[in-house]
Amino acid sequence: MRQTMNKVKGKSEPSLAFRDIKDINSSWRSVLSMARQSRRVKGEYVRQEEELLFLDRGRVRLTYQNRDGAEKILWHISAGCLFGEVPFFDPIENEAVFTCINDCVIYAFSAQTVERICKERPDLLLNLLRSMSRKMRIMSYHASSLYLDDVLVRICKFLAQRLVPDSSPLTAKIGVSRQEMASLLGIHRVSLYRTLRQQEERGLFGPITGKTMEILRPQEFYKLAEK
Repeated sequence: MRQTMNKVKGKSEPSLAFRDIKDINSSWRSVLSMARQSRRVKGEYVRQEEELLFLDRGRVRLTYQNRDGAEKILWHISAGCLFGEVPFFDPIENEAVFTCINDCVIYAFSAQTVERICKERPDLLLNLLRSMSRKMRIMSYHASSLYLDDVLVRICKFLAQRLVPDSSPLTAKIGVSRQEMASLLGIHRVSLYRTLRQQEERGLFGPITGKTMEILRPQEFYKLAEK
């Protein structure tokens, strides 16, 4: 109960499951002059050519697509982050693609430049290793929730990552379409709609307005999000 109360007061971090990646490599802005800049439009695929990428402005999503065309959103990446580390360091064919959610400004570091940066700026190498470790941790929480948690718990963990600070009533800014939300949570959109509707009728959630939702029973919500 104490942990739940602390969360209500904003003193504790929610689970890392379904967390967006935000501003974890801002220190790399100091070496953007060594990278190649490109501008990408909303909906454009970001293809890698043996380069490490930095998102200066905008937002991208990482989606896995199997050979049958089925897609699964893995996570979203916001400005101030490196991305594409896996294909950069382990260049084998894969089915994961990055897509611009809105217009983006991206910087690309060549392999030779990354090697030079790692030698001359060990602080940036350490930042890269820490951010990759954080991504691995987020992905492990994500995978565990998909395997262990029911739909409502996954929804609560997702919303807990998107709470508006000091909002009253407690409000979550979803920031994605319900179809994207369903993909991220590993459920069919019909199951998502049905669960949200049921919990709205129970009084746990208010209706989605635009891309925001009010949490009407915070204590119950946090208890579910902590599972």
